[in-house]
Amino acid sequence: MQAQERLYLTEKKDKLVGEGDKRASFLYAIPGDEIPDEAAAKFGLKEGKLPSNKEAKAGENKDAK
Repeated sequence: MQAQERLYLTEKKDKLVGEGDKRASFLYAIPGDEIPDEAAAKFGLKEGKLPSNKEAKAGENKDAK
């Protein structure tokens, strides 16, 4: 699977987050990079992107209020 967006690992390297996320510590992939199927399954990537990226951010904003 090819990455469709910039993906970053968290400090503990146990989660992938998108560009601009405060938890981002290490660049994992840029658009066009090949991501192994095992890693895609582990991190829940869908078509090279993080699933429901917009929904997750909207949920975080709701909790912050």
